[in-house]
Amino acid sequence: MTISYEKFHLKEVINASGKMTILGVSKVSEAVLAAQRFGGEHFFEMSELSVQTGAFLANLLKVEDAQIVSSASAGI
Repeated sequence: MTISYEKFHLKEVINASGKMTILGVSKVSEAVLAAQRFGGEHFFEMSELSVQTGAFLANLLKVEDAQIVSSASAGI
């Protein structure tokens, strides 16, 4: 499925208001896009992925443990 401005009758806009606006949040980097593509093209045991990514981040942040969540409210 191709998503385009024309398909959904949307106009292209320039976000001059900052990162958190009614236009959405920041654009993602090429590295994030590559990671999303990799994740979308492969299968993982989700419980193990959660454990391993949490351990990786905890080590990186030098903290006891970490957990990736989908949003700030999910983390609370």
